[in-house]
Amino acid sequence: MRVRCLPAFFALLAIATAAAPNAHAATALDDAAMRQRVAPAIVLVIVEEGFGSGFVLNAQGHVATNHHVVANAERIILRQGERTAPANVVWSSPRLDLAVLQLRGRGLPGIRPLPLAVSPPAPLLDVVAVGFPGAANAVTAAAAPSYNEGNVGRVVEGTWGLGRLRIVQHSADINPGNSGGPLIDVCGRVVGVNTGFAGVSVSTGPGGPRIEAPSGVFWASFIGELAAALDSLSVPYAAAAGSCEAAPAAAPGTNWFGIALVAAALAVVALLFAFASFRRNVAVAAVRVRDGISRRVPAARPESGESGAARPRNIRIGRGRGVDVALPAKRVSRLHAELEVAPVTDPNAPRYVLRDCNSTNGTRVFRHGRWERIHREAVQPTDRVQFADFETTVAELLRLAGSGSPSGTGGSAARHTAGDRLAGPVQRNPGTGEVMRRPEGER
Repeated sequence: MRVRCLPAFFALLAIATAAAPNAHAATALDDAAMRQRVAPAIVLVIVEEGFGSGFVLNAQGHVATNHHVVANAERIILRQGERTAPANVVWSSPRLDLAVLQLRGRGLPGIRPLPLAVSPPAPLLDVVAVGFPGAANAVTAAAAPSYNEGNVGRVVEGTWGLGRLRIVQHSADINPGNSGGPLIDVCGRVVGVNTGFAGVSVSTGPGGPRIEAPSGVFWASFIGELAAALDSLSVPYAAAAGSCEAAPAAAPGTNWFGIALVAAALAVVALLFAFASFRRNVAVAAVRVRDGISRRVPAARPESGESGAARPRNIRIGRGRGVDVALPAKRVSRLHAELEVAPVTDPNAPRYVLRDCNSTNGTRVFRHGRWERIHREAVQPTDRVQFADFETTVAELLRLAGSGSPSGTGGSAARHTAGDRLAGPVQRNPGTGEVMRRPEGER
């Protein structure tokens, strides 16, 4: 395949890659899919003095909530829909305002855990606060959790009053009763545990000033703080890696558009390759036909005073059968080039002409300090030439083809052989394979 075919291939491949889904990012969910994934993980946490929210961490029945929801509670009941089950506190941290509960008995059949996004969320990420706010509980009797949308403002390092931790500032509306419920990105992954609501304040550090939260600003403990505690407790959970795409996918299912583009790109490459191969085969066939005709058609009778030795000779160079000079290099075409050796009849005409036979990797001559790709160029025996990645000299080609004589015999053969020797003998560097002139005096 020619080099000029590659840009078109890579351009089409780039378009197809851009149309395909990002393998390193989670896919956003629509509203129905979000509720279907999240609802089986949300529980109402009921204690003697009130209630809060929580969410399931694993299939073993571990549930996360706030420390202040279950602090000093003698009896804890978890409710999901119309079903209830008792639970115990297995770990609690006043500093993080986080707690882990364990369901007892038969638990709550049908619960399903949520994955934890352990990387800090980016600003403006769309999020949903899920739980059982007090007002909604009074109206619905906690039949189902509430979903309130917002986005992440920033992740700050602050404190609830007892020690430093990472806190997510967001705009998803929460109220008393939401405490302990998850803050979820639009891919259905937990990014925080809701703790504060409008009217609370967060300190920037022990003894530092407190940030009063105006209306519309809410707080959640970053889920990475809980994940670190779960690791130390050997409590299993599902960690979600990668980012979350902000926009929902256009439609579920196979990306037929991306597949079609990839198929089209491969088809174009195949056609270009076939066309290049066709041109090369036509050129080889034309040369063979021409050589066959020249061998079969009787030559015209020479004019008086002109001998048969005055006819030109073409030295065929390549890797295939029937060439005059075979080059042991895989990148060389079967019929790569021809060296036209003209008779010495016109002193002003070029004696040697090198012609590329539509090769795949090109023919080059070293001129003016650099390699120049040629199609048909007059050359001298001293010139360095290159066929694909095989380098030699014109003089060495003439020697390999038979001393440079157009006819191989006759009175002019001595002149041609002598002229070739004027270029000096050549030798090949055993390390690099490069052809160079042998220093004078060295034999």
